[in-house]
Amino acid sequence: MKISYLDGKRLYYAVLAGGKAVIADQAFLNRINVFPVADADTGTNMASTMRAIARRAKAFRSPKETLSSIADAALAGARGNSGIIFAQFLVGLSRELKQDFKLSTRQFAEAVKRAVPHARQAVASPAEGTILSVMDDWAECLYRDRHSFEDYTELLSHSLKEAERSLKETSVKLSALAKASVVDAGARGFFDFIQGIMSFICKGD
Repeated sequence: MKISYLDGKRLYYAVLAGGKAVIADQAFLNRINVFPVADADTGTNMASTMRAIARRAKAFRSPKETLSSIADAALAGARGNSGIIFAQFLVGLSRELKQDFKLSTRQFAEAVKRAVPHARQAVASPAEGTILSVMDDWAECLYRDRHSFEDYTELLSHSLKEAERSLKETSVKLSALAKASVVDAGARGFFDFIQGIMSFICKGD
């Protein structure tokens, strides 16, 4: 089924599905957490952020109002670097959306592109090979192909491949990750989130 737009309710459930995917991967994210400190808590921190969204966020008619509620909930429950970066990304996304009741693929791609700098501002010294790199590459892919896909199923499937490529590259961009032969835990959590959204959009899961 072609999905040409997201309304507030559809966006709300998509984000919850993304959060559920992160929570399901919590233990693995903790195991591969070696940067910036090997304290095995990235999964716990990101899952805490997602649970805060599930507890506090509400769906509204417009995607902007819905995402504002989601962003506020994420900020309230954000833990650790990855949780804070993710929450700030959602804040940026909520600010960049226009007050429409239907969010097209093009509008979504443009808002995501403009939201990434908000996430970067949450870090004093942004490092490449982290969650920020995957956010950047995913956003660039969405923006580059925003006129090519009018169906969210196609757009997300296409952009997920770019996010996966970017995720794999984190293991060589940072020496700590290369030494441990793992990808960045925060980046993997963000990839899980996108994958969860795609599963909901494509399958209603």
